[in-house]
Amino acid sequence: MLGIPSAPLLTVEEAAGVLRIGRSLAYQLAGQYDITGGVSGLPVIRLGGCLRVPRWALVELALTGRVVRLCDTEIAVEVSSGD
Repeated sequence: MLGIPSAPLLTVEEAAGVLRIGRSLAYQLAGQYDITGGVSGLPVIRLGGCLRVPRWALVELALTGRVVRLCDTEIAVEVSSGD
């Protein structure tokens, strides 16, 4: 779909390739997302010193133009008790 790599998290450079924009613009949009609290820009999360773009958020942006606020997203996590 849309030539998006299947990995759940993409680098900013990979996301730029999917959106067919330059690396510099992608990083500018990632910074905008960070500064605006997820209101606009390229949806990213920070993992240590790295920025990653969730694949599903990139698909949402590419298909609908909607920027997803990742901090408002509920993610179900299943935890096993180890019994």
